[in-house]
Amino acid sequence: MLFLSQIDVFLLSMKTSTKIISLLAIASGIVITYNIIQRRRKKPPIFFKKELAKNYNARTIPPFGIFIKESEKDNKELIDHEIVHWKQYQNKGLIRFYIDYAKEMKELGYDKMPMEKEARVNESEYCQNNYTECVRNGQAKTVYNPNFRL
Repeated sequence: MLFLSQIDVFLLSMKTSTKIISLLAIASGIVITYNIIQRRRKKPPIFFKKELAKNYNARTIPPFGIFIKESEKDNKELIDHEIVHWKQYQNKGLIRFYIDYAKEMKELGYDKMPMEKEARVNESEYCQNNYTECVRNGQAKTVYNPNFRL
């Protein structure tokens, strides 16, 4: 509590623009530290949620962890898919992971991007290249979701 009080006193004595810059610096330091810790973890933190945004069954969001729909908590193939993404993040680093992912998505589209194809190691060759269709029609080993990516 003493630490927070010291921050409050410090912030009260500053101009608004300086406060914003200071808070951004503190937040950046926290994210950088958290990122360093997460990249060194052997196992990623996995969180099970009732629902995920955009009709996803699972998402890897570095440096925070892997988020999986509660209904998929026993789905080893899906968890393995997301762990591949976590390893990509550990190998590339936070910024490079997001830059590469966004670049591949823009240039190649979701089904053809190498980072996603690498995570589809357990899928048939057809589903590795046509994943959205396979998830929607039940051919994918990872998950069945007729509303996937809609």
